[in-house]
Amino acid sequence: MSAPLYINGIISGHTNMLFSIFGGFLFGFFLEVSGFASAKNITDEFYFRNNRVIQMMVTAIITSTLWFLVFGSLGLIQIPNIWTPNLYLWPYIFGGLLFGVGMAMSGYCPGTSVAAIASGKKDAWVFGLGMLVGMAIFIFGFPFEKDFYVSSDLGQVYWHTLFGANTVVSFIITLIIGGFFMGLMQYIVSYVNKNRTESKEYNMQYLIGALALIFVILVTVLLKTLLPVG
Repeated sequence: MSAPLYINGIISGHTNMLFSIFGGFLFGFFLEVSGFASAKNITDEFYFRNNRVIQMMVTAIITSTLWFLVFGSLGLIQIPNIWTPNLYLWPYIFGGLLFGVGMAMSGYCPGTSVAAIASGKKDAWVFGLGMLVGMAIFIFGFPFEKDFYVSSDLGQVYWHTLFGANTVVSFIITLIIGGFFMGLMQYIVSYVNKNRTESKEYNMQYLIGALALIFVILVTVLLKTLLPVG
């Protein structure tokens, strides 16, 4: 949030670090008071009992994207100069699936777990320990994982570059995708809670899993068609 001030020399690097620390504490505070430091809220999303998590995530993504456009239009930041990691297609898909399974099983992601640990939740401590063990396995096993880790390198990919347009198109596409998934999840949550039985609940999970898989395949085909695989 303080990047435009630091980049334009309005604040020093030391002050920028203080802003970052304050922003981190503020972020954790709002996670706690909004209930997102509770594992129940995330697991409820996977069982279609409520739609709070995806609403929060989509709102945060759209809001931050909008601010990037605003700061860019004011000349406070140069969007093309912002570092973006390369898209390693298959490692990202595998990592996303692994991350999702971990969230569904534990009810936490790294950020929410830290806030939960700070508030004294014992299950968050277990998750945090597991996360550290997983990081150690990745680090020490990296020589065996490296080839897959850097495979299918598509370079820096943006929505607007796929269509030869400007950054506004990326915002519009982000808005459409976010709105679609938010609306879809809200419909599913309403349907499941209206007709909730044990069998119907799990049938809906299989349906969403199939739809998510189809979406991933379509995006993958699009990217592999439009971009050369490295």
